[in-house]
Amino acid sequence: MSSATSASEVGHPVNRSLRAGRFSLTALTTLFLLTLRQYMHGKRWIVMGILFLMPAGLAILIRATRSNIPSEALEFLIVYLLIPQALLPLVALVYSSGMLQDEQEEQTITYLLIRPMAKWAIYLVKLLATLTTTVVLTAVLTTLTYVAIYLGRDNQGQSVLLRCVQSISIHALAVISYCCFFGLISVLTKRVLIVGIIYTVVIEGVLANLPFGIRLATVIYYTRIIAYRTLDFVIPTPHGKENIAADAWQFNIKSDPSLLDHPQLCTAVTILLVSSLVFAALAAILCSRKEFYVKTPEKN
Repeated sequence: MSSATSASEVGHPVNRSLRAGRFSLTALTTLFLLTLRQYMHGKRWIVMGILFLMPAGLAILIRATRSNIPSEALEFLIVYLLIPQALLPLVALVYSSGMLQDEQEEQTITYLLIRPMAKWAIYLVKLLATLTTTVVLTAVLTTLTYVAIYLGRDNQGQSVLLRCVQSISIHALAVISYCCFFGLISVLTKRVLIVGIIYTVVIEGVLANLPFGIRLATVIYYTRIIAYRTLDFVIPTPHGKENIAADAWQFNIKSDPSLLDHPQLCTAVTILLVSSLVFAALAAILCSRKEFYVKTPEKN
């Protein structure tokens, strides 16, 4: 083994930290913490920070230019159209796509494979770190957006706080589903970014907004069902009170006011959770059988 390789093994933080773990549980815990630390540094974190400030900035801009817009309408526009449609799939794709590819590109996957950890365990730990990071970021994003929308408005604070907590829960469930799905894609292909963008634009962005059966295969459809059955989206308009969510999400409440043709709340939550577990388990199984090709050290 070359001296350069020996130096990299000694100096690399992943190798130094994992070397200290004598047991698999200790090594896995170290890997989890190292992955979290890795997510908190670099350009990815800066880009995500800028993107996550956009909804709050947009809310402030709209309030400054159109002070008469109802807070509920602004909330629906940003919290339930912009964020779930664009930002949540994007943040899930950015973090999930790098779980394994970053390790391969940086030649650190070798240090993980020589430790007392199964491949499937490595994947699940990195997925857990990814879910932790994205859920925390989603909670911060949603909270900042609600503050920008309702701060200084004559609203009941307790009601707004409850809506914020419910929205955080819905967004967290969505980003978990996206991360598990994109994580599976990352195991199947190196072009996960391209596949993820196509899926987000075509499936979640276009087909999910059409009143056809294909939307039953989308994440955003079930999150909308959960939001519709737990939150009130009726606001006053010049034509009277209207349910803006029903119109925007293609729910025909005139012929089906209780949405009996759509899943119930418990069913929608169960579908997202079970599908996430299935995606995670399938990806872990495929990862355990996957051969990771890395650059071998040159001999003297």
